[in-house]
Amino acid sequence: MSRSTGAKARYPAKPDPTITGAKIALIGAIAAALIGAASTVTVALVQRRGSDAAPGSVGASPSDRSTASRTPTAGTTRAGPAEPSAASPSPTGTAPDGVTYRCTGSAPTGIDISYGPSTGGSQATSLPFTAHERLTASARYYSITAQLTGSGHVSCTITLTDAGRTVAASGTARGGYNSARPQICAGLDAHRWNTCT
Repeated sequence: MSRSTGAKARYPAKPDPTITGAKIALIGAIAAALIGAASTVTVALVQRRGSDAAPGSVGASPSDRSTASRTPTAGTTRAGPAEPSAASPSPTGTAPDGVTYRCTGSAPTGIDISYGPSTGGSQATSLPFTAHERLTASARYYSITAQLTGSGHVSCTITLTDAGRTVAASGTARGGYNSARPQICAGLDAHRWNTCT
């Protein structure tokens, strides 16, 4: 048997492991990107479908959704329209503009209470006492005069809020014909109320 000495034996070339690894990594990255994009689209479609439906009725037909939104569930009550209240907080979280008058204590022999702005006032004759009113544009001050008609004691407070700024004044009286007289006066600048001195 003779051997050819001049020709080299031919063997199949071995694949380059670096190129093969890079190709596999590229294919894996493309597959991951496609899976991620498909899941993002799926989540977006599910969220959109859920926002179109009434709460608790994802995938319900339009007739089912309209029935669900009109029919209260067991154990719940439907609130009627909210009535405006002069003393309720404003949407911004600050106290509403206005004046609140309060007097507490004991007046077994009677009490005379006068309260209101400089432009006019109101009367009350019992404790505890609370009243609230809107600000009057022309008012120069707000006050309470709570006069005892014999024994007892009384504490009064005025709280005024204007443009989000709150000022309070208080006063007390005890026995006889003494009176509590807190007052809040207007300043020279707009919305600058202060306790009267």
